[in-house]
Amino acid sequence: MAKVKPSIIEESGSIGDRVFYTRFGKTFSRRRPTQINDRQSEAQLRQRALFKAMQHTASLLGSAIQRGLAHEAHSNGHVENNEFASLNKQCFVYEDGIVHIDYPRLLLSTGPVGRVDFTQCRVDGLHVELSFAPCMGASHTRSDDVVHIYAVEFQVEICQLVASVSRMDGCATFDLPDLSDDPDCESSPTFYLYAFVEAANTACIPTLSADEKRVDKTHRNINRRVSPSVFISVVNLSK
Repeated sequence: MAKVKPSIIEESGSIGDRVFYTRFGKTFSRRRPTQINDRQSEAQLRQRALFKAMQHTASLLGSAIQRGLAHEAHSNGHVENNEFASLNKQCFVYEDGIVHIDYPRLLLSTGPVGRVDFTQCRVDGLHVELSFAPCMGASHTRSDDVVHIYAVEFQVEICQLVASVSRMDGCATFDLPDLSDDPDCESSPTFYLYAFVEAANTACIPTLSADEKRVDKTHRNINRRVSPSVFISVVNLSK
Protein backbone atom coordinates (compact mmCIF):
# COMPACT_ATOMS: atom_id res chain seq x y z
CA MET A 1 0.00 0.00 0.00
CA ALA A 2 1.27 3.47 -0.90
CA LYS A 3 0.11 7.03 -0.31
CA VAL A 4 -0.61 9.10 -3.42
CA LYS A 5 -0.77 12.88 -3.82
CA PRO A 6 -4.42 13.70 -4.60
CA SER A 7 -3.35 16.44 -7.04
CA ILE A 8 -2.07 13.70 -9.36
CA ILE A 9 -4.67 10.97 -8.97
CA GLU A 10 -8.42 11.05 -8.54
CA GLU A 11 -9.68 10.13 -5.07
CA SER A 12 -11.07 6.77 -6.21
CA GLY A 13 -11.05 4.48 -9.22
CA SER A 14 -8.43 2.43 -11.03
CA ILE A 15 -5.66 2.79 -13.59
CA GLY A 16 -4.35 -0.43 -15.08
CA ASP A 17 -3.62 -2.83 -12.23
CA ARG A 18 -3.67 -0.10 -9.56
CA VAL A 19 -6.76 0.70 -7.45
CA PHE A 20 -7.04 4.07 -5.67
CA TYR A 21 -9.23 4.80 -2.66
CA THR A 22 -9.58 7.50 0.01
CA ARG A 23 -9.64 7.09 3.78
CA PHE A 24 -9.71 9.95 6.30
CA GLY A 25 -8.93 12.48 3.57
CA LYS A 26 -5.82 10.67 2.25
CA THR A 27 -5.53 8.78 -1.05
CA PHE A 28 -3.99 5.29 -1.10
CA SER A 29 -3.10 2.82 -3.84
CA ARG A 30 -3.06 -0.99 -3.91
CA ARG A 31 -2.58 -3.58 -6.61
CA ARG A 32 -5.69 -5.13 -8.12
CA PRO A 33 -5.77 -8.89 -7.30
CA THR A 34 -4.99 -11.01 -10.33
CA GLN A 35 -6.61 -14.14 -8.93
CA ILE A 36 -9.65 -14.45 -6.69
CA ASN A 37 -9.90 -17.49 -4.44
CA ASP A 38 -13.65 -18.05 -4.21
CA ARG A 39 -13.91 -21.26 -2.24
CA GLN A 40 -17.34 -22.23 -0.97
CA SER A 41 -16.41 -23.87 2.33
CA GLU A 42 -18.85 -23.74 5.23
CA ALA A 43 -16.52 -21.44 7.16
CA GLN A 44 -16.26 -19.01 4.25
CA LEU A 45 -20.00 -19.01 3.63
CA ARG A 46 -20.56 -18.36 7.33
CA GLN A 47 -18.07 -15.47 7.39
CA ARG A 48 -19.52 -13.90 4.24
CA ALA A 49 -23.07 -14.12 5.54
CA LEU A 50 -22.10 -12.59 8.90
CA PHE A 51 -20.13 -9.79 7.27
CA LYS A 52 -22.97 -9.00 4.88
CA ALA A 53 -25.54 -8.94 7.70
CA MET A 54 -23.35 -6.71 9.89
CA GLN A 55 -22.67 -4.22 7.11
CA HIS A 56 -26.32 -4.14 6.03
CA THR A 57 -27.51 -3.53 9.60
CA ALA A 58 -24.86 -0.84 10.12
CA SER A 59 -25.98 0.91 6.92
CA LEU A 60 -29.60 0.83 8.08
CA LEU A 61 -28.58 2.36 11.43
CA GLY A 62 -26.37 4.92 9.69
CA SER A 63 -28.03 8.05 11.05
CA ALA A 64 -27.65 6.74 14.62
CA ILE A 65 -24.13 5.34 14.47
CA GLN A 66 -22.83 8.40 12.58
CA ARG A 67 -23.68 10.26 15.78
CA GLY A 68 -23.02 7.57 18.37
CA LEU A 69 -19.89 5.80 17.09
CA ALA A 70 -18.04 8.45 15.07
CA HIS A 71 -15.63 9.49 17.84
CA GLU A 72 -14.81 5.91 18.85
CA ALA A 73 -14.39 4.82 15.23
CA HIS A 74 -12.10 7.73 14.39
CA SER A 75 -10.00 7.11 17.53
CA ASN A 76 -9.48 3.48 16.43
CA GLY A 77 -8.80 4.35 12.78
CA HIS A 78 -12.08 2.77 11.65
CA VAL A 79 -15.16 3.90 9.80
CA GLU A 80 -18.45 3.75 11.72
CA ASN A 81 -19.70 0.58 9.99
CA ASN A 82 -16.56 -1.36 10.94
CA GLU A 83 -16.70 -0.04 14.51
CA PHE A 84 -20.31 -1.18 14.72
CA ALA A 85 -19.36 -4.67 13.47
CA SER A 86 -16.51 -4.88 15.98
CA LEU A 87 -18.74 -3.93 18.91
CA ASN A 88 -21.67 -6.18 17.95
CA LYS A 89 -20.12 -9.44 16.73
CA GLN A 90 -21.85 -11.40 19.50
CA CYS A 91 -25.28 -10.21 18.29
CA PHE A 92 -24.98 -12.01 14.94
CA VAL A 93 -25.29 -15.82 14.92
CA TYR A 94 -25.09 -18.00 11.79
CA GLU A 95 -27.17 -21.20 11.90
CA ASP A 96 -28.27 -23.44 9.00
CA GLY A 97 -27.47 -20.83 6.39
CA ILE A 98 -29.36 -18.02 8.17
CA VAL A 99 -28.00 -15.11 10.21
CA HIS A 100 -30.01 -14.42 13.36
CA ILE A 101 -29.66 -10.94 14.88
CA ASP A 102 -30.22 -10.14 18.54
CA TYR A 103 -31.59 -6.63 18.00
CA PRO A 104 -32.09 -5.68 21.69
CA ARG A 105 -28.38 -6.26 22.39
CA LEU A 106 -27.11 -4.03 19.57
CA LEU A 107 -24.84 -1.19 20.70
CA LEU A 108 -25.43 1.99 18.68
CA SER A 109 -23.10 4.27 20.62
CA THR A 110 -20.33 4.17 23.17
CA GLY A 111 -18.57 6.86 25.18
CA PRO A 112 -17.85 8.33 28.63
CA VAL A 113 -21.13 10.21 29.22
CA GLY A 114 -23.44 8.68 31.84
CA ARG A 115 -26.60 7.13 30.39
CA VAL A 116 -30.17 7.34 31.70
CA ASP A 117 -32.38 4.52 33.02
CA PHE A 118 -35.79 4.18 31.38
CA THR A 119 -38.49 3.36 33.89
CA GLN A 120 -41.72 3.40 31.87
CA CYS A 121 -42.91 3.03 28.28
CA ARG A 122 -46.56 3.75 27.40
CA VAL A 123 -47.88 3.16 23.88
CA ASP A 124 -51.22 4.41 22.54
CA GLY A 125 -51.41 3.66 18.83
CA LEU A 126 -48.47 5.50 17.28
CA HIS A 127 -48.04 7.76 20.30
CA VAL A 128 -45.31 6.82 22.81
CA GLU A 129 -44.56 8.26 26.24
CA LEU A 130 -41.26 7.41 27.96
CA SER A 131 -40.03 8.14 31.47
CA PHE A 132 -36.40 7.95 32.59
CA ALA A 133 -34.20 8.75 35.59
CA PRO A 134 -31.50 11.41 34.97
CA CYS A 135 -28.66 9.37 36.61
CA MET A 136 -26.60 12.42 37.51
CA GLY A 137 -23.94 10.57 39.52
CA ALA A 138 -21.93 9.27 36.55
CA SER A 139 -18.72 10.94 35.38
CA HIS A 140 -18.77 13.33 32.39
CA THR A 141 -22.46 13.92 33.13
CA ARG A 142 -24.19 17.33 33.08
CA SER A 143 -27.76 18.45 33.60
CA ASP A 144 -27.96 19.95 30.08
CA ASP A 145 -27.06 16.67 28.34
CA VAL A 146 -29.44 15.67 25.54
CA VAL A 147 -31.19 12.29 25.32
CA HIS A 148 -31.62 11.09 21.72
CA ILE A 149 -34.28 8.43 21.03
CA TYR A 150 -34.29 6.39 17.80
CA ALA A 151 -37.08 4.20 16.42
CA VAL A 152 -35.90 1.41 14.10
CA GLU A 153 -38.08 -0.85 11.94
CA PHE A 154 -35.72 -3.46 10.51
CA GLN A 155 -38.21 -5.02 8.08
CA VAL A 156 -38.94 -1.77 6.23
CA GLU A 157 -35.43 -0.48 6.98
CA ILE A 158 -36.33 2.73 8.79
CA CYS A 159 -34.09 4.38 11.38
CA GLN A 160 -35.53 7.66 12.60
CA LEU A 161 -34.57 10.11 15.35
CA VAL A 162 -37.98 10.57 17.00
CA ALA A 163 -37.06 12.73 20.01
CA SER A 164 -34.22 14.75 21.55
CA VAL A 165 -34.92 15.99 25.07
CA SER A 166 -32.98 17.33 28.03
CA ARG A 167 -31.65 14.83 30.55
CA MET A 168 -33.41 16.76 33.32
CA ASP A 169 -36.83 16.53 31.62
CA GLY A 170 -37.15 12.92 32.74
CA CYS A 171 -39.65 12.13 29.97
CA ALA A 172 -40.16 12.15 26.20
CA THR A 173 -43.25 11.96 24.01
CA PHE A 174 -43.30 11.30 20.26
CA ASP A 175 -45.18 9.60 17.44
CA LEU A 176 -43.82 6.60 15.56
CA PRO A 177 -43.77 6.68 11.73
CA ASP A 178 -47.11 5.66 10.21
CA LEU A 179 -46.46 2.62 7.96
CA SER A 180 -50.10 1.64 7.44
CA ASP A 181 -49.95 2.45 3.73
CA ASP A 182 -46.36 1.34 3.12
CA PRO A 183 -46.34 -1.47 0.50
CA ASP A 184 -42.96 -2.72 1.78
CA CYS A 185 -44.43 -3.46 5.20
CA GLU A 186 -46.16 -6.79 4.60
CA SER A 187 -46.91 -7.53 8.26
CA SER A 188 -47.53 -5.50 11.41
CA PRO A 189 -44.66 -3.04 12.00
CA THR A 190 -42.28 -3.77 14.85
CA PHE A 191 -40.28 -0.82 16.15
CA TYR A 192 -37.20 -1.19 18.33
CA LEU A 193 -36.53 1.85 20.52
CA TYR A 194 -32.95 2.82 21.42
CA ALA A 195 -31.52 5.84 23.22
CA PHE A 196 -28.21 7.40 24.13
CA VAL A 197 -27.10 10.65 25.76
CA GLU A 198 -24.98 13.33 24.12
CA ALA A 199 -23.24 16.36 25.61
CA ALA A 200 -25.25 19.50 24.89
CA ASN A 201 -22.38 21.38 23.19
CA THR A 202 -22.31 18.92 20.25
CA ALA A 203 -25.93 17.72 20.22
CA CYS A 204 -27.01 20.78 18.23
CA ILE A 205 -24.49 20.13 15.43
CA PRO A 206 -25.97 18.23 12.44
CA THR A 207 -24.44 14.84 11.74
CA LEU A 208 -22.84 14.06 8.39
CA SER A 209 -23.78 11.00 6.39
CA ALA A 210 -21.03 8.85 4.88
CA ASP A 211 -21.54 10.53 1.48
CA GLU A 212 -21.43 14.01 3.03
CA LYS A 213 -18.19 13.19 4.87
CA ARG A 214 -16.52 12.30 1.57
CA VAL A 215 -17.15 15.89 0.48
CA ASP A 216 -16.61 17.64 3.83
CA LYS A 217 -13.25 16.49 5.23
CA THR A 218 -13.70 18.36 8.51
CA HIS A 219 -15.59 15.36 9.95
CA ARG A 220 -18.01 17.29 12.15
CA ASN A 221 -19.13 14.02 13.82
CA ILE A 222 -15.87 13.00 15.44
CA ASN A 223 -15.81 15.24 18.52
CA ARG A 224 -19.18 14.10 19.87
CA ARG A 225 -19.26 12.98 23.50
CA VAL A 226 -21.95 10.35 24.03
CA SER A 227 -23.02 7.56 26.37
CA PRO A 228 -23.37 3.84 25.63
CA SER A 229 -26.72 3.22 24.00
CA VAL A 230 -29.67 1.70 25.85
CA PHE A 231 -32.35 -0.56 24.36
CA ILE A 232 -35.72 0.70 25.62
CA SER A 233 -38.48 -1.53 24.29
CA VAL A 234 -40.12 -3.29 21.33
CA VAL A 235 -43.34 -1.74 20.06
CA ASN A 236 -45.60 -3.98 17.97
CA LEU A 237 -48.24 -2.17 15.95
CA SER A 238 -51.25 -3.58 14.17
CA LYS A 239 -51.39 -2.66 10.50
